Amino acid sequence: MEKIFVDTSSWVALFVENDRNHKKAVSIFEDVRSSKVPIYTSDYCIDETITTILARGSHRESVLAGEALFTNKLIKIVGVCPDYLQAAWELCQKYKDKSFSFRDVTSFVIIKDLNIKRAFAFDREFIQAGIELIE
Repeated sequence: MEKIFVDTSSWVALFVENDRNHKKAVSIFEDVRSSKVPIYTSDYCIDETITTILARGSHRESVLAGEALFTNKLIKIVGVCPDYLQAAWELCQKYKDKSFSFRDVTSFVIIKDLNIKRAFAFDREFIQAGIELIE
């Protein structure tokens, strides 16, 4: 069965109405949700999403986003365990010509480990890492 990984950039766009990608995020997420494809994200992405929404908006908006992420049964939150951290660190050192964030690299490691083929992200770094984006 197909699986997708959702990145922070897409979560933030989905929850923040004045985000430049909000309408596109809502449309894509509706398609994904109606297809009942398993949705994966990481605890790092959840952390960054809630923190970003708090910084851009309000405590209330960040809590609403967190509640939606933690209660949606289609969303599987993958913890960045020590093995993923080590693999991400090793991969970071190999990407000498890229300036990927460490969080993005942990996502790449999870995507590879879980054999996920596509990601919902507005960050072009996923394409640079060889991951197909849902657009």
